[in-house]
Amino acid sequence: MKPIRVVVVGGGFAAVQFAKTLRGKLRPAECEILLFNRENHMVFHPLLADVAGASINADAAATPLRQMLPGVGCRTERVQRIDLPASEIEFDDGSGVLSRLRYDHVVLACGAESNLGVIPGMTEHAFAFKVMGDAIDLRQHIVRQMELAEASTDPERQRWHLSFIIVGAGFSGVEVAGEINELVRSSTRFYRNFRKEDVTVALVHSHEHILPEVAPTLAEFARKRMEKAGITMVLKTHALAATHEGIELNDGRMLRGATVVCTIGTAISPLVEQLPVPKDRGRIRTAPEMRIEGQTNAWAVGDCALIVNSFDNKPSLPTGQFAERQGRQAALNLVRVLKGEPTQPFRFKVLGQLCSIGGYQAVAEMFGMRVSGFLAWFLWRGVYLFKLPTWSRRVKVGLDWGWDVLFPRDLSFLNTDVAKQFTHAYYRPGDYIHRQGELARFFSVIEEGEVEVLQTTEQNPEAKVLAILAKGDFFGEAALLGNRPHETSIRARTAVRLRQASSALFLQIAGTFAPFREVLSKAVIRRSGDFWNRFPQAKSLLDREPLASLLDPLPAELLRKDTTLAAAIRALKESPTGELLVLDETQSLWGTLDRSDLHEIVARIAVIPADKRRDTGQYKLSELLLGKPLHVTLEDSTLVAYATMLDHSISWLPVVRSKDDPQPVGYLRGERSRKLGTPNRIVPRLRAETKNRAALRPNVAPIEFNFHETGEERVWFGRHDLGKRQQFMAFGGIDFRSPIDHRQWLRSQSS
Repeated sequence: MKPIRVVVVGGGFAAVQFAKTLRGKLRPAECEILLFNRENHMVFHPLLADVAGASINADAAATPLRQMLPGVGCRTERVQRIDLPASEIEFDDGSGVLSRLRYDHVVLACGAESNLGVIPGMTEHAFAFKVMGDAIDLRQHIVRQMELAEASTDPERQRWHLSFIIVGAGFSGVEVAGEINELVRSSTRFYRNFRKEDVTVALVHSHEHILPEVAPTLAEFARKRMEKAGITMVLKTHALAATHEGIELNDGRMLRGATVVCTIGTAISPLVEQLPVPKDRGRIRTAPEMRIEGQTNAWAVGDCALIVNSFDNKPSLPTGQFAERQGRQAALNLVRVLKGEPTQPFRFKVLGQLCSIGGYQAVAEMFGMRVSGFLAWFLWRGVYLFKLPTWSRRVKVGLDWGWDVLFPRDLSFLNTDVAKQFTHAYYRPGDYIHRQGELARFFSVIEEGEVEVLQTTEQNPEAKVLAILAKGDFFGEAALLGNRPHETSIRARTAVRLRQASSALFLQIAGTFAPFREVLSKAVIRRSGDFWNRFPQAKSLLDREPLASLLDPLPAELLRKDTTLAAAIRALKESPTGELLVLDETQSLWGTLDRSDLHEIVARIAVIPADKRRDTGQYKLSELLLGKPLHVTLEDSTLVAYATMLDHSISWLPVVRSKDDPQPVGYLRGERSRKLGTPNRIVPRLRAETKNRAALRPNVAPIEFNFHETGEERVWFGRHDLGKRQQFMAFGGIDFRSPIDHRQWLRSQSS
C-alpha cells in the first residue's frame, strides 16, 4: 500500500519534535514525512545570546536537520501557499515557477517573525534577535564598535560607540544584555584607549520589573545583580523612535548609542496570514487535539497556533517548552487518527524557568524551587546542555563553555565591506541627515516624508531653507560625484524614511548603469547653485515677495478621500485650472489631483487582477492616490516654494497653514492664465530688471518674452539664429531655455 504523505512546514522545536516523534511511531513504508524549512538547520534559541556574546561558536547552537531527523525528507524550498481544499502546497523550487505537492496531512509549525516596525525607526536602526543570523551580525557589530572606539579621538564619539541599548527586558532582552555587558567589559583590557567605565549598557523596559515571567523576588535579584555589573535599568519607560544616534524615550530623553537591540515585536508568518482559517490575534485557532478548527487533515503547533492547555485551560505560552510538547503530542494524535483511536487534548505542566543574566549569574525556578546566583547559572547551563538535540552538539557547547571560563572571549570578526551596501534610515522631524561641510557618505532616496535643503553663507551664517524634497526625491549625488563635502544641509521636515546607498556602491552603479547616470546628470545641473548664484535678481525678488500675496484661492470644489473616480473626473472637467485638492476627515490636505494624475490612476487600475476589478468609476481616491503630497506652508518663503517647484518640475504647489496645521489655504501656480486676469507679478518685475541689465551689457544674448497661444507667459534666453531651443529650466511662470550651453550663458551673465 502507498504510504501516506505528511508535510511539516517549519524547522523549530515544534516541527522537529513532531517529525521525530512521528518517524519513531510510523515506518517509512507507512508514512512519508517531508519537512520544509528555509534553513537547513534548527536553531537552539536559548543559546542565541551566548553566540552574540562570543561565549560559544555559532555552529554549536545550530544543528543540521538532516542529521537530527534520519528518515525524514528535509527540503529548503519556500512554501508560498497552502491549498486546504485541494490538500496541496505550493512552493518555490528556484526555477521561477511554483510547484505543487499533494499531502494527506499538513502540519504548520512556522512560528512567528520579528516585527521591529512596531516602533518607528527600529527596522532601520536596530538589530532583531530572532534567528542565528541576528546573533552573528550583532556579535560582529559589537566587536566592530570596540575597534572604532579604539581609533576614535573624539571622547563623545567614543562613548557613543561604547553605548549599547537593549529594548525589552524579557528573557531574550535580559540574556543578551548580560552577554553584551560581559563581552565588552571583559575585553577592555585588550584595548588602550578606553576602560570599563567608558562602557554603557542600558536595558529599556516598559514595566516596573524586569523578567515578568518569573517570581518578583527572582526578578529583583536579577535587577540588582545586573546593576552591580554595570547595566543601567531604564524602567517604566518605552521607546518612541530609533534613529542613527540612538532611541527617543516617551519621557523626552534621548539615549545615544551606536548599538540598539530590539527584543520586542513579533509578526505572524505571511503563510499563516493568508491562510483562510479562524485566527485569534493572528494565531491559528485549533481544536483541543491541535487540528485547525474546521479541518480534518491540517494541524498547527508552536508559536503560530493558539492552543489551549487543558492543564489550566489557558492559552499555551509561546516558549520552547510548550512547542516541544505540542509537537510530540500532535504527532501522537495523528497516529491515533490513522489508527481510528480517539485523540487527546493538549496538556502540559510547566517545569520551570531559567534565565542567564551574565557574569556567571542566573535565576531559576524549577519544580517550585527558586535558585539564583552561580548555582542557578550552573543549573541553567546543565539543563540546556542536555536539552541540545545531539551528543555532538552537547560536546561542542560544553567545550566552548569550558573554554570561556578559562580563556578570554574571541574578539575576531569578519571585516565585511560596509561601504558597498544598501541600508535604511529613519529620522525624526528636526534631525539633520547631513550638515553642510561634512564629507559625503551616502546617496539617499526618500521613501517616506519630507526634508528641507538648507544653506549658510558668509553673508548669512544662519541656515536658510532653499527647497523641500519629498517621497521619490534623492540627494547627496552632487557631493559624491564631485568627491567634495556637502554644500548644503539636509534636515528632516517630517518623520523621514530613507533608502541609502553607500558611496562605493553609488559610484559603482553610476559608473556602469547609463540610465541612472543620465538621471543624476540632469539632477546635478538642475540643482547646481549656478542659477541662484549667477542670476541673483530672481533670488532677491522671490526672497522679498510674501508667499501669501501670490496664492491662488482654494478651488471652488474640494475633493475628499472617499470621492469616487467618476466624481473626481467630473470636477476636473469643470475646473478652470485642472488642479484640485483632496482632504481627509479632519479637513487637512491629504492629496492632490490634476489631469496628469489620470495616467497613473489608469495604470494602477490596469494592474488589478481582472477577477478583482470592479466598476472603474466607483473606485475611491484613497484607493488610487498615494497621499501625502508635496506642499509648503505659509511659514516658508516664496523662494523655497518656487525652488521646490523647480526641483520637481511641477507647475503648481499646495500651501497649508503650518507644519502643525495642514489645512490648505490656497495654492501657488507657476504659470497663470491671462484669461483669469491675475497675471504673475514676478514676471513683469523680472522683465524690467533683466532689460535694464541687458541694456548695460550689449554683448549678452538678447532676451525674448513670448506669450503662447494658451496664454502662458514664458521668458526665453538666447540667440534667435541657433535653431531649435532646448529646455533649460522651468522656474515658476518662467521657462528659461537656451540654444547655447547653459553654463556658457550663466558665465556670460556673471562676467
